[in-house]
Amino acid sequence: MISLVLLFGIFLSLEFNHLHRYGHLVPLSLHADVFITTSNALLGVEGAGKIYHAALTNYGFLSAAIVGCDYRVSGAPETQINYVVERWDSQSDAWKIVPEWDFYGYRLFCRPAFEVSDEHRVRHRLWPGESIQVGEGVPAQIGGFHVGDSGRFTIFLGADADRHNALSTAIFRVDQEPKTGGMPTRFSR
Repeated sequence: MISLVLLFGIFLSLEFNHLHRYGHLVPLSLHADVFITTSNALLGVEGAGKIYHAALTNYGFLSAAIVGCDYRVSGAPETQINYVVERWDSQSDAWKIVPEWDFYGYRLFCRPAFEVSDEHRVRHRLWPGESIQVGEGVPAQIGGFHVGDSGRFTIFLGADADRHNALSTAIFRVDQEPKTGGMPTRFSR
């Protein structure tokens, strides 16, 4: 009985912490979140630029399988997760991919690229409580959004662009855009 009460207390604590941090409750399974940091040292951005990050976390009681791309850059091992960034298009009443944020092409995921070697798809296990960074972007630097636009990250769990096996983050509102058009930059995924 005490262990059941303790387990329920931990569950409530996690839910309230997530509600306070992200503004919504979390399911007991894989869950994608977007969080925002700022930096005063971004090229082409005056003042503090907002950096939107996405992460995938397993809030379930069992491990969860995802497919990623393991590769090497200059000999160092890295893992990428296939995702897109989408913007809500009120004219078509649908989510549209933001091409400025599609750095390597989600359809070309895990294909040979400059300075990348040994790329191959690998099934990974996310254990309960484990997170993996998915992607990031800076609207004030790379564009693709206007002030007031709504966006989200959509993560393909099978690395195959299958929207039936994908998770999306909560919607984020953009309040910065490039002053004179986007700067062509590349971020690691």
